Amino acid sequence: MISPACFASLYGTQSPTSCSECGMAISRPLLLLLVLVSSTVCGGDANLSTFLCDWTARNDMNQVESLRTSMKDCSDLSRLPSRIRLPHTKVHKNDWESRPVQDRMAEVLQSLSNLVQDVKAARKLVQAGCSSSLLERLENNANNYRVILTHRSITVEIEQRHPTDGTRPPTIQKEPSEDTDDLDKVLRYFDKLLSGRLELLITGLNWSCP
Repeated sequence: MISPACFASLYGTQSPTSCSECGMAISRPLLLLLVLVSSTVCGGDANLSTFLCDWTARNDMNQVESLRTSMKDCSDLSRLPSRIRLPHTKVHKNDWESRPVQDRMAEVLQSLSNLVQDVKAARKLVQAGCSSSLLERLENNANNYRVILTHRSITVEIEQRHPTDGTRPPTIQKEPSEDTDDLDKVLRYFDKLLSGRLELLITGLNWSCP
């Protein structure tokens, strides 16, 4: 059972009861993901196979379209108060798949961490209300992926299935960085990260799915 406090920590909005009052429909795969993330964040056991084996559940967790819809009600977010580093999204499939899984994971996590950090900084510069709520939802959505990917069960499984020299830290390729104060562009790049590098990372883990 997800406590209201834990649910609020995931989305920074309402408890499940108030979400139903505002007409937010939660699909079964998304509810499973909420259980997964909440159990990870709140200290319980997690069934990671939902996230790793069910593309529909991962897709439902992606809140980009919902955030785009909410942007229409936040006219003051035409430009962000500070610039956001855009996730690296370009993928050369053969090169990507030839690299150690640990390196691929590190690059996805870096993009997610940069996004969480920069969105949090921007949120602190806007007044409480629509804009602050929307940015908090984006921050939490990106952080949910980061929390799942750093779950101990995943890191242990990666080391067992893809052993490397433990003394070598993950290598993150240097790529030209880009930032923007355009929220719609941030959302586009976040969506590309989830549908591109993140999906390739998950499928490359070769997790034992039922």
